[in-house]
Amino acid sequence: MRKLSLLLIACISFIFSDIAFGQSASITKIIKNGERVELTVSNSKEFYVGGDIYILHVGKKDFSLNKQNNRDGKGAITFYIPVAEFNALTEGDYVWMSYGNKFKKAPDPTIDPTTFCKKNKKCWALGKFSKSL
Repeated sequence: MRKLSLLLIACISFIFSDIAFGQSASITKIIKNGERVELTVSNSKEFYVGGDIYILHVGKKDFSLNKQNNRDGKGAITFYIPVAEFNALTEGDYVWMSYGNKFKKAPDPTIDPTTFCKKNKKCWALGKFSKSL
């Protein structure tokens, strides 16, 4: 009975630690580089590498052109956004990142990504958009 209890606790801890670590991503850098803006999302653990793509969602806009870098157990993904599109983004829109497209059409900009990402794996809520980041 004790072994079963310890196994159950270990499984629950693993599940919750995976959720917690998966949600630890944040926007760590935004820089203008020529005609594009480079927005970097960093994570306390490596991002998954597979056959799908990471997508940055800002309100109704999606961006998928990126470069992924996993080093020393940590991950970073830099998205490349044309300056004109970056300047057209709306202050206060939700920002989140997903592995693969979670929608057939553009997502409803009023969806709270914090709630949505809790229900979906490989999804990171990144707060609200501000050009002053």
